Amino acid sequence: MSDFEEKEEAAEGPDPGTAPGTESGARSAREVFGERADRYAGIDVFSEEKFYRPLFDMAAPASGEKALDLAAGTGLLSLMLARAEAKVVAADATPEMLAMARERFDAGGADSISIVEAAVPALPFADDFFDLVVCRLAFHHFPDPAAALAEINRVLKPGGRFVMEDVFGSDDPAVREKRERLEKLFDPSHVLAYSPAELRALLGEAGFRVTGETEPYTEGVVVDFILKLNRVEDCQDRDEIVRLLKENLDDDLGGFHSSEIEGELALNWRTIIITAVKM
Repeated sequence: MSDFEEKEEAAEGPDPGTAPGTESGARSAREVFGERADRYAGIDVFSEEKFYRPLFDMAAPASGEKALDLAAGTGLLSLMLARAEAKVVAADATPEMLAMARERFDAGGADSISIVEAAVPALPFADDFFDLVVCRLAFHHFPDPAAALAEINRVLKPGGRFVMEDVFGSDDPAVREKRERLEKLFDPSHVLAYSPAELRALLGEAGFRVTGETEPYTEGVVVDFILKLNRVEDCQDRDEIVRLLKENLDDDLGGFHSSEIEGELALNWRTIIITAVKM
């Protein structure tokens, strides 16, 4: 039995339907992403390794390290970590996503990856257990970011690394209001796109020291594609999204802006990747 299997057997873990960190707004992230799992697994713009490479490179996993992929989704980042010979746990609150991840691991010959249905801030792992925790595009779903970071800090060894990538917002209240309205129309489980300054402050308060940052850029993703991916089917919501994007065409809304490409409305956005160590 592996170290991970022993810990999983010993810990009951949170009820993923009620665990803090799985609910936000009108609908939970668990419910929303359960509906979208098949699309996130199969659509190229979200399933190509090149989009995960910046975070992976900053995480710099080493052979034999114990790594937790938090909010692992359909498991592509977990698979990349396993190829680097890290001992990987893929954790997510959404069973449909984890089912897709298992298919990916089996197809990729990485059946050693442990899968755990869990969410912050109630992770079923011992203190000081992991060398590395990664979390990609999930932080804006956490209703209590301080509690989430405290739990991540708890399961990391002293000197362990936390590498997160997320969308980010503006410190300007007027810009933030526009961005947040759009985010919630696209994704009803969205909580808040924190600004880079807020993220740094939260990390410091949770006992981390920030060691690096970068802002990858993605451009030209057609809005109609995003609407279909996110299953935005309500006509009023779709119309409001298009109206807001056109009203703010080419304006920086805190990490993203809309533009027109050959007559089609498209989104362009930056994410932020932050590396930090547990002090």
